[in-house]
Amino acid sequence: MSLAQTQTLKWREVYSLAALNAAVVISWIAYHEYQPILMKNLGITHLVDFMIIAKAIILIVIPPIAGWLADRILKKNGKYMIIFTVGIGATAMVFMVVATLIGTSNVMDVSGIIPFMIVIWLISMNLFISPANSMIEAFAPAKQLPIVVGVLFLVTELLYALEPVVVALVTFFGDTLTFIVGGILIGGTGFIFHRVSRDEVMQRKTELIANDRVKQQPLVSYLAIVMVGLFLGLGKAFLVEFLPGFFATRHPGFTEYEGYISFAILGLCAIAGFLISKKVSRSELKNVIISSFVVMAIGVCTMIFSTNPYVTIMAALIIGAGFTMANISGLPFAINNLSVKHVTYGVGIYIGASEVLTGLFEYLYR
Repeated sequence: MSLAQTQTLKWREVYSLAALNAAVVISWIAYHEYQPILMKNLGITHLVDFMIIAKAIILIVIPPIAGWLADRILKKNGKYMIIFTVGIGATAMVFMVVATLIGTSNVMDVSGIIPFMIVIWLISMNLFISPANSMIEAFAPAKQLPIVVGVLFLVTELLYALEPVVVALVTFFGDTLTFIVGGILIGGTGFIFHRVSRDEVMQRKTELIANDRVKQQPLVSYLAIVMVGLFLGLGKAFLVEFLPGFFATRHPGFTEYEGYISFAILGLCAIAGFLISKKVSRSELKNVIISSFVVMAIGVCTMIFSTNPYVTIMAALIIGAGFTMANISGLPFAINNLSVKHVTYGVGIYIGASEVLTGLFEYLYR
């Protein structure tokens, strides 16, 4: 690979990763829609708290483990896509198994195996997240990573903003067909991403390792990445888990709008993130991250002490602005401060840290 090639954005690979992330978001929306229904229909609602806690632990712990394994396999065998491939294959398979179990639930008792399969699905879904997202360093020069993240952020957050539409679709499909479609989406987009990016990733990885940007990985780098991930999770937790219930409680006259405010703000965040990504790529990432922390802190304090619904909405928009800035700059900051030999592990730590407060808020405000 020539130096000129490494200085260009690989849009085909970026778009294939965006398609995979879209499939992941749709799968999560389907999971959140049908998991309570399945547990109610099977008479296992007493396991709801267990499933929330299990999900939170898995989302925090599995991405770093998967990243560490991917880096180890690359170092020992020179292969990078193994953990990714295992995660994609297992997720698609579990989707199909669950679809089959749901289809046979009328003739046999599946209440004992469904929770187990859900846990396996949660683990497999998080096996490929950190390997996939750490690959963006192979798709763009370091200074252009925020542009790549801007595209990914636009796709994922717009889908989350359109959750009512996605929910309507999965409700129309029904539980069995939804899980079949989910398996096809994850398997299909995972296969396309693997096919499109595998050669590019390995060539670029070889080049980056030969010219590693970080010779010795200091502990302080991991601590900084954890802090960025935690603040990113704080923004998402306030917008998605805290805001709807808080708005309904603090402003009871506006309860019919509680669910739509979060969706609208996520949509605005998606568009804003895409629009500012080029400007962020020309800025010092550390300064962008610090600014995002300050903006989020102002928004959180304003929301907590707000007694006016319009002030609460304004506070949520401020939090959304900080959340957007942290998203566009956070992953590039993590990658640029990690050795190529440890980048997947570090990205896994970043992703896991971003789920800590989201998981806590989901449990507290369920």
